[in-house]
Amino acid sequence: MLIAYGMERAKFKGTSFRERCCVLMAAEQLLARTLNPRSIALFGTGPAQSVIEQCHKLGYTGELWPVHPTRETLAGVKCFKAVADLPHPPDAAFVAVNRHATIEVIAQLAKIGTGGAVCYASGFSESGMHSGVDGVALQEQLKNAAGEMPILGPNCYGYINALDGIALWPDQHGCKPLTSGAAIVSQSGNVGLNLTLQQRGLDLAYLVTVGNQATAGVEECLEVFIDDSRVTAIGLFIEAIVDPIRFAKLALKADQRNLRIVALQTGRSDAGAMIAASHTASLAGRRSAYQAFFNRCGVAMVDTPVELIETLKLLIQDGALTGNKLVSLSCSGGEASLIADLCEKTSLVFEPFANDQHSRISETLTELVTVGNPFDYHTFMWGDRTATANTFTQVMFGPQDATLLILDTPPRNDHDSKTWVTAAQSLGDAATATKRRGVIIATLPECVTEEVRTAATAANLVVLQGLNDAIIALNAAAWLSTNHPEQPPATVTAFTATKLINEADAKSLLQKNHVTVPIGKKSTRDDVANTATEIGYPITLKGLGLAHKSESGAVRVGLQNEQELTQALTKMPPSISDFLVEQTITDVVAEILVSIRRDPPVGWLITLGAGG
Repeated sequence: MLIAYGMERAKFKGTSFRERCCVLMAAEQLLARTLNPRSIALFGTGPAQSVIEQCHKLGYTGELWPVHPTRETLAGVKCFKAVADLPHPPDAAFVAVNRHATIEVIAQLAKIGTGGAVCYASGFSESGMHSGVDGVALQEQLKNAAGEMPILGPNCYGYINALDGIALWPDQHGCKPLTSGAAIVSQSGNVGLNLTLQQRGLDLAYLVTVGNQATAGVEECLEVFIDDSRVTAIGLFIEAIVDPIRFAKLALKADQRNLRIVALQTGRSDAGAMIAASHTASLAGRRSAYQAFFNRCGVAMVDTPVELIETLKLLIQDGALTGNKLVSLSCSGGEASLIADLCEKTSLVFEPFANDQHSRISETLTELVTVGNPFDYHTFMWGDRTATANTFTQVMFGPQDATLLILDTPPRNDHDSKTWVTAAQSLGDAATATKRRGVIIATLPECVTEEVRTAATAANLVVLQGLNDAIIALNAAAWLSTNHPEQPPATVTAFTATKLINEADAKSLLQKNHVTVPIGKKSTRDDVANTATEIGYPITLKGLGLAHKSESGAVRVGLQNEQELTQALTKMPPSISDFLVEQTITDVVAEILVSIRRDPPVGWLITLGAGG
C-alpha cells in the first residue's frame, strides 16, 4: 500500500497566496482564450502554412494572420510584415521559427497582450548543452520573454479544438467537428497525432500537446477542460506531473463535476525515464509513486494508448460504471468462458441471476439453453430482433452495472452482416426499455463495422474493440465509481541534498522520536564479541556504511553464541570496520516493512509491505 504526498512547485516564490491565486486565475483565463481564439497569428513558413490549411479543413471561421518579413501571402492568406503591423493583439499565435528567433517573437507577442502561443521549436531544456548552446538557459530566457502569457511548449506540436473548429496543428490529423467529447493532454506530439488517427469511435474534443511545459502544462490544460461543460472525460499521456498539489486540487474539482480522468504515464522503467528526460526534460517518477499519487487523486491508470482510448469511450458515453457487477451475453460458450477467465484477475464480477430473474429469462428461450452468467444464449433466435430483444430485456432487468454483448461482425464488404446489426439493435432495444447500460464488445478489435457502430450510437451504446482491452477499460470505469479524490496533503518542500545515515545512527534517531527498536549498539570489529555478550544472545550482526547490506553479505541473523559470531565476522567484507550488534527478536508475530521516502516529482511516499 502506498500513500502519496505532493511536492511544492517553486513557481511563485516570494509572492503571497492571494497573489499566486491571481496569477493562476489569469493564466487559466489566458489559456482558455488561447485554446478558443478568434484571431491567430502565425510565424514561419512550412508548419505555419499547414496550420492555415488544417484550420480551414476543420471549419475555423476566425481571423488568420501570417507574419513574414518577405512573403506577400501564405497558403493564400495575406501576410503581415511584423508583429507591430497586426490589427490587434491576437488571441493565439503559432510560432514555428528557430529557437533563438522564437524567444524574440514571444517577447514581442507578450508585450502587445497576446492571449498565448504554441512554441514549435525544439532545442530547449530537453536538449541540455548542445553545440555550445545551453538549452536549459534558453528555456529560462523563453519563460522570461513570455511573462504571464501562457505558452504551450517549447518542443510542442500544438493543439486541436474540435469543438470550435480550431487546429494550431502543423500536420494531418483525424479530428472532426464535435459538440462534446473527451479531452486529451499529451506530452508527446506524435503520440497525440496517433490518438487523433484512431478508428475506434472515440469522440475527441480536444487534443493538446504541451512539450516541455515551460509555463503552461498539464495542470493548466486540466483547468480549462474542467471549466468547459462540453468535455465529458479527460485523458492524459504524460511523462511527469509538474505541480502535484495543484493537480490534486484539480482532480477534486473535476470530481465535483462528475468528470473522470484516465492517465497513461510513461518513463516508469529506467530506460523510459532516460528517454523522458531527453524528450521533454521531464523528471519521470517510479510507477509505484505515480500509482499511489493517482489513486489518491481518483485518477485511473492504464498502460497503453489503446486502453486509454477504450476507457475514454466508456466514460464519455455514460461516465464511470456504478459498480463492478457485469452480465455477459454471447452466442458462444467459448466466448463466455473466455471473458470469465479474463475478468478473474480484475475487480469485475459475474454474479448468478436471482431465481425469479432466472425464471423470466428461461421463459423467453428454448429448453435447450442453460441460463447462467456469463450467458451463452445460443443462436436459436439469431436474426430475430423481437425475440432477441425480449431475452435481452429480461437479462437487463437485474442489479448489474453493465450488460455486455460480445459481437464480432464480418468486416468485409462482400459479407452480409445484417443479422449482426440486428443483434446490436436488440441490445439497444433492451437498453432503451430498461434504461440500463449496455456495451458491445468485439473480441477482435478489427471486427466492428460502421453499421454496428451506427446502430449502437442510435441506442446510446458504446462499442469496445478487443476483449482484453475492453475488460481493462471496464475495470478502470468500475474503479472510478468507488475511488474519489482525497483532499490534497500539505505541501512538502523539495530537498536539495542527501546523505547516507548508517543503521545505528538511523535507529538512534528513531528512538529519539519514540519509535521502539531492538536493543543494539555500534561496535568496532575488535569489540563485537564483548558487545554481543553485553546485549545477550541471540544477536544479529550488520555491517555499517553500506547502502545495501544484504547484497554485500554484511548481515547475519540469529547468531546463537560467540563461535557463530566469530565465523560470521570472518565472512563479512574486510573493508567494514564498524558494525551494529543487535538483539534478535525471537517471538515474532509478523514482519512488516515500513518505508518513508521522497520520490520526485510526486513527493513523500509511505510504503507498507510484508517482510523485513
